[in-house]
Amino acid sequence: MSQKAIVTLEANLKDDCIDNFFYLLSKYLPETKMYDGFISIKIHQCTTENTIVLHQEWESITHYEAYLRWRTDNGVMHILRANFTSDPIIKYWNTVIV
Repeated sequence: MSQKAIVTLEANLKDDCIDNFFYLLSKYLPETKMYDGFISIKIHQCTTENTIVLHQEWESITHYEAYLRWRTDNGVMHILRANFTSDPIIKYWNTVIV
């Protein structure tokens, strides 16, 4: 059995966009949860700054990259990006200890 893909997306939110960003998540997450290869997502907000981390689990990196391409092609990433102070940082992780 292959290891699942852990993906994080970290971004800093503009001060005046926090509520809008969480509204957009509530709008788009139902589609995400139905996308092929999606397993789970947890969203974390830093307690001392406007940084958010989306901690996601996917069947594979290939599944996530197809999802990201879809979100980019249909304009959602552009809409989300308008709430960030800079481009988000996406990282792929291996689970080494459970």
